[in-house]
Amino acid sequence: MLIALAACSTADSAESSADEPSSESDGDNPYAGEGEVVFANFGGTGAEAQEAAWYEPFTEVSGITVVQDNSVSWTKLEEMANAGAMAWDVAQGNISYGVTDNPMLEMLDCDVIDCAAFDDAGYPAYPQAVPLLSLAAVLTYNTDTFSEGDLTGMSDFFDPSIDGYRTIGPTGNGWHGVLEAALLTDGVPRDELYPLDVDRALSVFEPIKEQLIVAEDHQQCINDVATGESVLGICNNGRVAIAAQEGYPVAIAWGLQVQEADYIYIPKGAPNLENAQKLIAYIVDNQGAIGNHIAYGPLNPSAAGADPDSEWLDFLPTKHELGGDQAPIYFDLDWWGANRPEVIEHISEWLAG
Repeated sequence: MLIALAACSTADSAESSADEPSSESDGDNPYAGEGEVVFANFGGTGAEAQEAAWYEPFTEVSGITVVQDNSVSWTKLEEMANAGAMAWDVAQGNISYGVTDNPMLEMLDCDVIDCAAFDDAGYPAYPQAVPLLSLAAVLTYNTDTFSEGDLTGMSDFFDPSIDGYRTIGPTGNGWHGVLEAALLTDGVPRDELYPLDVDRALSVFEPIKEQLIVAEDHQQCINDVATGESVLGICNNGRVAIAAQEGYPVAIAWGLQVQEADYIYIPKGAPNLENAQKLIAYIVDNQGAIGNHIAYGPLNPSAAGADPDSEWLDFLPTKHELGGDQAPIYFDLDWWGANRPEVIEHISEWLAG
């Protein structure tokens, strides 16, 4: 489904942007251009937030219309690239397919895009991709059962002295990051996590196995905790944020949050390559705006756009990065890319045993 985003032209918006660069003052405006740029994303509330944070403001400042395609997948990107019929200019996704010299992707122009903004960030820029936003799997608890400060973070999930069921997400991702949390809880040093000892990680689950609920989808996790079916869950921070804002008794203990990043890249043969570089440049410069619309965090530490009064601020992973033993977990994408199917099979056998 393609959605064109036209620039707002009300008197109010013209007034408020009078001092901002426009498509007519391209001498001072690095984003100025014409035509369109197609952004392939995952749809849903995430796409709505991106529209408000980036697409509409970019169109207003650049004169370039952003068109959304809410059906992004690497398989589809590859098919279009191989057929020489690319319909997308920018695509959102992970980087497990390689973003250094991937023949399915264009190189980024770091004279246009501030790639160096990520030099000291948790997630780096690559020759063919830059970080877009952060999300996290977090220890989620029912506030009717626990008070603030009772729990530290994900290590509490494995504590058999805590009574009650606990919900974990589906096994389709191999519980990436959560196995690392189990090993850290068991005393494995961070710099010795890989290759993962899956048997040892699952042994940490063993004392709570009878209390473990494996969710059929990620929404079930927060539903279980919100209704009291489970007292604890390892849930997506964005879903926790929405539930909390709707008044459900849920909260987060941020220790050992499993942080993930979505990236953006330019598919090979992008029909509007120059506009794609400009849109990515704008998003990198204004990444902070995403946290005004959804509980996803920016990964450019110097990005503009963040509202200090945003209702989502308390739920942004990047605002709650603890130190020491409770620091965020950044799982090894290369290791998981090579080993995920075997890990999933191992977990399935353990659950059936």
